[in-house]
Amino acid sequence: MINLKAEGRRQKAEVRAERIGTEKRRRRGSSQLAVSFCLLLSAFCLSATAQESPYAPTRPLPLGDTLLSLPTSHIPSEGTWELKFTHRFNQSLDQGSFSDRVHSLWGLDSNADVGIGFSYAMTRDLQATFLRSNASDDIESSLKYVVVQEAPAIPFSLAVRGGMDWRTERDITDRTSFFAQAIVSKQFGGRAEVFAIPTYVTNAGQQVSGTTSSALFKHALNVPVGAALMVRPGLSVVVELTAKNRDLPSSMNGGDFGWALGLKRAIGGHYFEILLTNSNATHADQYVTSTYQGTPLNKSDIHLGFNIERRFGKRAPRD
Repeated sequence: MINLKAEGRRQKAEVRAERIGTEKRRRRGSSQLAVSFCLLLSAFCLSATAQESPYAPTRPLPLGDTLLSLPTSHIPSEGTWELKFTHRFNQSLDQGSFSDRVHSLWGLDSNADVGIGFSYAMTRDLQATFLRSNASDDIESSLKYVVVQEAPAIPFSLAVRGGMDWRTERDITDRTSFFAQAIVSKQFGGRAEVFAIPTYVTNAGQQVSGTTSSALFKHALNVPVGAALMVRPGLSVVVELTAKNRDLPSSMNGGDFGWALGLKRAIGGHYFEILLTNSNATHADQYVTSTYQGTPLNKSDIHLGFNIERRFGKRAPRD
């Protein structure tokens, strides 16, 4: 009889223990489910907040820090180095007879204006650039600072750029020019972007005669513009226009505006650009005057050119 009672108490204790264990497991599962739900909800809220922030910068088009020759309002991530080569063939594609053009491979056998340079993003908003051209051995050094980036609450991007051009060719005068630029850009639909670049330069438009040179402009003002249309990811059609400078001396016999049309391909840390242009200018003191090496531009000239850029270190993807 005693054994039966003891066995009954033992069974009741086991049932009670099992019930308590089941209740604990149920509560533990509910707690874990609640914690997981809270974590997911927090992550979703943070993501939604980041995406919906009216001041989160709009993703830039893959254009790099230069369109074809004109600067953009973009810079790469802090700590990024960039090496750049520019090449502009001297012979116009419409120069000479058809047989002459075939003989010179449409200018590919002609001499060229070549540039080599590098840049470094010192901070997320500040970039230093150096570019040397064999045209008057012109060395351009500059700093570009991004003031504001386009975002849902900000309708445009704005950068400012300033620097100096130093013409190091032997036995010439008027060696230095200083320049200041504002770079304003606006995106449309994530596929197109337009740029306006008000530019001021001192001692611009060099006329070289023998071993001397002189500036056509003591002070030069112009507003080059550019546009890019991304036709597929990483591939954009780019156009640049520089109006005829209104202060161009009458001795220049009229002159024309400057233009360039090209394709830009972004691949990893590379930018490849091939272009047609009526101006070989790549420096601010060259393109602001709508002349080149003291010669007025002719809108019907067609020079072939290309640029190659390579980035090293940290870099924002496809900026």
